[in-house]
Amino acid sequence: MKAAIYHGIENVTVEEMPMPECGPKDVILKTVRAGICGTDIGAYYHGGEAAGIFPENQFGHEMASIVYKVGEEVPSDIKEGMRVFLNPCTSKRPDCGLSLFEIADECGAFSQYVQVQDARIDYNIFPLPENVSFDIGALVEPLAVAMHGVNMGGGKSGDKVVIFGAGMIGLSTYCACIGKGIKDIVVVDVDDWRLKKAEEMGAIPFNSAKGDLLKFLQELYGGDLINAANAPAANIDLYIDTAGVKSIIPSILGMAKQGARLVIVALYHNNIKINPYEIVASEMNVIGSFAYQTPDIKDVISCLEAESTPIEKIITHHFPLDKINEAFDVAKNAKDALKILINYEA
Repeated sequence: MKAAIYHGIENVTVEEMPMPECGPKDVILKTVRAGICGTDIGAYYHGGEAAGIFPENQFGHEMASIVYKVGEEVPSDIKEGMRVFLNPCTSKRPDCGLSLFEIADECGAFSQYVQVQDARIDYNIFPLPENVSFDIGALVEPLAVAMHGVNMGGGKSGDKVVIFGAGMIGLSTYCACIGKGIKDIVVVDVDDWRLKKAEEMGAIPFNSAKGDLLKFLQELYGGDLINAANAPAANIDLYIDTAGVKSIIPSILGMAKQGARLVIVALYHNNIKINPYEIVASEMNVIGSFAYQTPDIKDVISCLEAESTPIEKIITHHFPLDKINEAFDVAKNAKDALKILINYEA
C-alpha cells in the first residue's frame, strides 16, 4: 500500500509499505477520504511531538472508509464492504503502550489501509448511512469534537449562542448547534472571508476587530439586562470558545448574564488573566470540552443522515494522496481554505 510518512517539519513522503496485518479480532479499512486537521498542520510546520506524531510514522485521524477485511473473531455485524467512520481514539487496544494522542493522531488516515484492533460497532466502527457521502463522512471526527462541546454546554432549541472562531471547529460547532435545533447563533471572528463563509451557512457574523460585541448583542437580542455586579449583560445563554485567543474569556465573563454557560473547546497554550468575581457575579457555568465520546459521534451521524446541517460548505479543496505536500501548502497559505480532503479515488 501507499502511505504518507511523517519525517519531521515540512518533511512528509508518500511511500510503499506492507499492508497492515489483520488479527482475529481486527478489521482492515480501505481509506476513501481523509481530512487534514489543524493538528496535522501544526505537526507539519512546527513539529508533531506534542500531538503524538513522531518521525517515521504514519499519521492522520479524520477518515471515511470501507471495510476491506474482517478477522474471524470480529462480531458478525461488521461485514466487508461496509461504509464506515472510524473513531481514531479507539483504533488500537488501550494496552498498546501508546498515549491517547498517539493512538489517534498516528491512526493512519493518510494511508491506503488502516488496521483497527478489537473492532466493534459503536466502539470504534460506526456505519455511515447510504445518503452520507464519503466527503461528508470524513467530517464526522471534527463535527464530533464540535458536538461534544455543544452537548457539554447543554445546548438546546431556544438557546441564544455565540461561537468564537470561524475556523473548521467553529463552523462545525455552528453546524452542531443547527443539528440541535438552535436557531439564534452568532459567529465571531476577525477574518472577513471566514465570516462570509459563516454567513453563507446561515450564521449571524460579527467581526470583533471592527465593533463592540456587547453592544452588537444588546441591539440584536435586547439591551436591558444587568448581572449581579450591576454590569450590562448580553442576552446570550451559551458561549463556545473555539478560537483560544486570550481576550475572549475575559470579555465573555464581563458580559455574561445570570446563569449563562461558557464551554471552552480551544486548546490554550498560555495562561490568561481573569477576575473570578465575574464568574461569581453572573453565576456562570464554565465547562471544558475535550475530544468526543460515542454519544457525540452518534448524534453527528444522525444529523448527517437527516441532512439537517450545512456542513458540506466547509469543504474547500481535494487532493490525491501523492499531492499531500501541496495540500499542506494550501492549508497554510491559502486565504480560502477550510477543510482539505485527501481523495483516494482521485
